Amino acid sequence: MKKLFGFCSLFLALAACSGMIKPENGSQYLTQLEAEPIGCTFLYKIESEVSVYDADDARVYLENRIADQARGGNAYWITSQRTRPNEWVIFGPERSFILVANVYDCPYPNKARTAKNDAAAVAQTPIVIEEQVTCESSMYGGQTGC
Repeated sequence: MKKLFGFCSLFLALAACSGMIKPENGSQYLTQLEAEPIGCTFLYKIESEVSVYDADDARVYLENRIADQARGGNAYWITSQRTRPNEWVIFGPERSFILVANVYDCPYPNKARTAKNDAAAVAQTPIVIEEQVTCESSMYGGQTGC
């Protein structure tokens, strides 16, 4: 019974640690882009490193850092993300998340066109190929090349 109580307590403690970082200073209004935007102004590059359990918490931490900057921006594109193991950790996250992002000022951040969207639009454009087949008469009375 004591072991079951211990496992339940450990599970609840770990579940309580997820979602630890909350949006601050209007960071919930930032738009995450899937690729480099078209028609937006590049403002700056930012790197954040945080020791958390979840990748979503690392993203929220990055958004909070962007909102804290005096340079502004309403959209961002994560250009690279990696993890690094935390050494000598007994309690707490075993790894740190390192996110690098480009921050943009877009006129309509929720409807921003990206390079990925334009490439998909080009790939979906149908290509029509017209060929003209010429038939020649053979000396035996039939047609060749048809």
